[in-house]
Amino acid sequence: MTEISPAVKAPRLSIENFRGDFTQLASLMQSSWAENSGQTLVYTSEFLSSCFKYPAADFSMAPAIYVQSTPVAFVAGFPRHVKFNGRNQKIIVITFLTVLPEYKKKGLGIILWSELVNRARAAGFDGMVNYCVDGEPMNAMIVGSCNRLKLPVARIYSARYMSTVLRSGNHSHSRVSKDHDQQAADLFLALAAPLADSQPLARIWSKPEAEWQCVRRSHPITETFSAGGRSGLLTGYIMSISGKQRTRCLLIEDILWGTLTVEERQTLLQKFLKKAAGAGVQLATVPVLGYADMEPFKKARFQSTRRVLHAYLTLWPPRHADLPSEPLPSMYLDIF
Repeated sequence: MTEISPAVKAPRLSIENFRGDFTQLASLMQSSWAENSGQTLVYTSEFLSSCFKYPAADFSMAPAIYVQSTPVAFVAGFPRHVKFNGRNQKIIVITFLTVLPEYKKKGLGIILWSELVNRARAAGFDGMVNYCVDGEPMNAMIVGSCNRLKLPVARIYSARYMSTVLRSGNHSHSRVSKDHDQQAADLFLALAAPLADSQPLARIWSKPEAEWQCVRRSHPITETFSAGGRSGLLTGYIMSISGKQRTRCLLIEDILWGTLTVEERQTLLQKFLKKAAGAGVQLATVPVLGYADMEPFKKARFQSTRRVLHAYLTLWPPRHADLPSEPLPSMYLDIF
């Protein structure tokens, strides 16, 4: 365990690996984020546990601070393989930075984040990505902390969002066969692979990662469409929004139109949204990342929202010279 500097006014606190107590972590996140002015997603113990079932996810990349048996601060990093500037890179996406309200303004968030950065460097990662909501203090914290650690950082993309309200459908969920799951994962890999060469930054998937994305994660929604030798696929997952009604929301992730025609893309999207509505989803949202045609979403009455999320990329020396001087026109990387 790492002892925290006495300069932080929180005596006898130390950093250790997350213990796997997901129910307590969910409670920590709910308490911390309840102070936010807007509605937030509800990160359940099931969802958080699912995140750590992602291939190669490890508690060593999830430093936490405990008071006795209670977590009071937490952050996590999840491994991603990407192709950037023609090179394969192993990066870590940092997320879930959370501090219990009564422990805020003591510097614990910066200390935990810095600990994770040091762990990622020691573990052989090539760099990291941090996401920050536009206008939030986290933007200044990330840039300032990188400067303090003498790490280069560049804002590589600013993602806007589109969303739509779904009509309620008949609530039903039929379990598909393992063969169908396998076919979806195989199709996913085939459709995602070309993006590594067409996008300035694109995710590279392994078979276990594709299976997790399509099937094994918490509440996944995956839909495919094939006709005349053409195929496409969409993925997403369901979470609830904080509030009395706990509105179920579909977060759309991979938009893999493949070689589908304009009409076929529309058909695939309608099948996808119908499946989500049947699972009780009332709201669907999608980030605009520039790698996929968004016209089908506009035709499906998706509207632009005010939400903007900035992506910051850091590459450790000597690869830091690869950082772009201007934001990228597009990227293919999950946001959460």
